[in-house]
Amino acid sequence: MKLARLLSLCSLVGLVALLATGAVSAQDAPPVLILPVDNAQFLPGAMFDFRVEVHADALPDNFAVTINGTPASEMMMMEGTEETWTFGPEDAPITSQSVIWRDLTAPAPGDYVVEVTAGGTTESVTWTVREPVAGAGARNVILFVADGMTVPMLSAARAARGMDEGRPTNELNIDQFNVVGLASTSSIDSLMMDSANTASALNTGHIGSVNATGSYSDTSPDRLDDPHVETFAEMISRTRDMSVGVVTTADFSDATPAAVWAHGRDRSNGSRNAFLVQALEGGVVDVLMGGGARRMIPQSVEGSRREDDVDLFADFEAAGYTIVTTGTELDAAMSGDPLPSQLIGVFAPTDLNTWLDRNVYTDNIGDLTDQPGLVDMTISALDILNQNPNGFYLEVEAASVDKQFHPLDQERGLSDLIEFDNAVGAAVEWVQANAPDTLIVITADHGHGYDVYGTVDLEAFNAATTNEERRDAIGTYNAAGFPNYPDADGDGFPDWEDGTIVFAGVVNNHPDYTEDFQVSSVPRAPAIPNDVGVAVDNPDDDPNGIIMSGNLPMDATTGVHTLQDVPVFAWGPGSEAAAGTYHQREIFFVLANAIGLDLTAENGMAGS
Repeated sequence: MKLARLLSLCSLVGLVALLATGAVSAQDAPPVLILPVDNAQFLPGAMFDFRVEVHADALPDNFAVTINGTPASEMMMMEGTEETWTFGPEDAPITSQSVIWRDLTAPAPGDYVVEVTAGGTTESVTWTVREPVAGAGARNVILFVADGMTVPMLSAARAARGMDEGRPTNELNIDQFNVVGLASTSSIDSLMMDSANTASALNTGHIGSVNATGSYSDTSPDRLDDPHVETFAEMISRTRDMSVGVVTTADFSDATPAAVWAHGRDRSNGSRNAFLVQALEGGVVDVLMGGGARRMIPQSVEGSRREDDVDLFADFEAAGYTIVTTGTELDAAMSGDPLPSQLIGVFAPTDLNTWLDRNVYTDNIGDLTDQPGLVDMTISALDILNQNPNGFYLEVEAASVDKQFHPLDQERGLSDLIEFDNAVGAAVEWVQANAPDTLIVITADHGHGYDVYGTVDLEAFNAATTNEERRDAIGTYNAAGFPNYPDADGDGFPDWEDGTIVFAGVVNNHPDYTEDFQVSSVPRAPAIPNDVGVAVDNPDDDPNGIIMSGNLPMDATTGVHTLQDVPVFAWGPGSEAAAGTYHQREIFFVLANAIGLDLTAENGMAGS
C-alpha cells in the first residue's frame, strides 16, 4: 500500500557504514539540516523528498534518524529512491554530508517527530499529516492570483470608477464575494517574501524559502535537486486524472505560474528554462497561456534566453498541444470543433504588456498588437479544461499588478487590477452557466505598501514652481473631496489621463525619486543607477514632481514587497473554509478539501 512508503529509511545502517570514512567524534556538534522543516503539513499520500544534511567532513559514527522515537529502519518498508553524497565549495572549510530519499509518500494522519543525531547534535522536527476531508461538492477549482494585490489597491480601483456621496457607483466583481479572509505570507527564512515561495505555499501547502518553487532549499550546488513537494496540480493529475491550466500576463516561467507544476531552488535563468521543460515532461499542464517565447526557442535563435538547443515549440507540438501565438490564432483555435484538448498560448517574448499600454499608450507595445486580454485567455482556458469530466484546476494570474507597483506606477497597476476583476466577473458568469460545481478563490501572493491618502488638484500642482507649492496642491480629509477620473466609453477603466482631481497615492518604500501623481505615457522607471551603482532620481520620470527622499538601500531602484496580510475571497462549494485569518498555506487545504481530495483512496476521493 502507498501508506507503507513513508520515509524509506530502512537502509540507514548500511548508509552510515558507507559514508563514515572520516570519523567525527560524538563530542563534535555539527550543524544539521532536516527538510521538510518543522511544522510541515501534509495530506496523506502526498509525495515528497526527505533530505538530511550534516555539515561536517564526514558523517559521525552515531548518525541516526528516528521517527516518533523508533529507528526509522524498524518502522517502515523501503520504497522510493535514496541518494547520498558529499558536497560543498572547493574552498569551503566544512563540507556537507547529504542523505536524500526521493518520491516518498506521506503516511496516515497524525504527528511525526523526526529526530536526527549526528555527533553531539540532536535536531528534531515535527510533521503533521492531516485527515482527508469529505468534499464540499466542488468538481473544479479556479484560483485567481492578483500578484501583489492588497486591500488599499482594491479600494483605490473601486473609488477611481466613481463615487457618489461616499459610496461607489461601479463596484468591483470581487465585491460580490461574501466569504472573506486574511492570509499572512512570511516565508520560513524571511519576514518579507517573494512570489516563488508564496505561490508555492498556495499550491503545495508548504512554507518554503524565498525564491524556492515547489521545494525546500538545501545547500547543494545543484539548484534543481532540492527536496521536492508535490503540487496540487500534480496530485489531482496523478490520482484523479483532472485537467490543469495556467493563465498569466507574465512570462509563464515566472514565479507564480510556475508554482503550479515546477520545482527548483531559485529563479535564475537556468531554473526558469528548466521549469518549462518540467511542464512538458511532467505531463500535468494541459493549458498554458502567457508570455515567454524567448524561453521556448533554442539558444541558436536570436533573442533566445535558453542555454541549450531545446525547441519547446516543436516539443510541445509533437506532444499534441495546439500552439497559438496571437489573439487571432487563439480565437481561431477556440472556434474549432472539437476544441483542442491541450493548448499552449505564447503571446510575447517576455511578459505581456499592461492593459494601459495595450489599450491606450499603444506606441509602447511595438509589433505586439495582437495580444489577448486576461478575460479572453481565462474563458478560453475554461472552455478547454471543462471538456474533462473528471474536473479541472485553473490558476489565473494578473502579474502586472505587482510588476507595476514595483516601479510605483499606480495607474498601470490599478488598470491591470481592474482587468483582473473583469476576468473574475467573466469566470463567475461562465461557472454559473457551465459548471456550478466550481470553487473560485481569489487572493494575492504578497502585498505592496501602496495606499491613497488624499487627492491632487492637477491645475495647481502643474502650475507650481517649488516643492512647497506642489505639496500645497494636495488635499487631505474633506479638502481632498473625490477624484474625477472620467470613463468616456463606460468600460469600467478610468480615463486616467483626463482626471483633474487625481489620487495622491504612493508606495511606502522607494528610492530617491520625484512624484507628480499623474499617469505616465510610458512605463515608469522612477530611479536609475548612477556610475557607482547608487540609485538616483530618474530625470526623465516626473521632472515636475515632489521630491521623495528614499528609504531603501542605496542601490534599490524600485519598491519592494511588504508584510501586510493579503485578502482572500471565495465563492462556490467549499468556500466557507476560506473565511478567517491564517497563513496562506491554508488555501491549499481549502482547495483540496473542497474537492474531497484523498490521495490514499483508489479514486482520489475522500469517503469513497
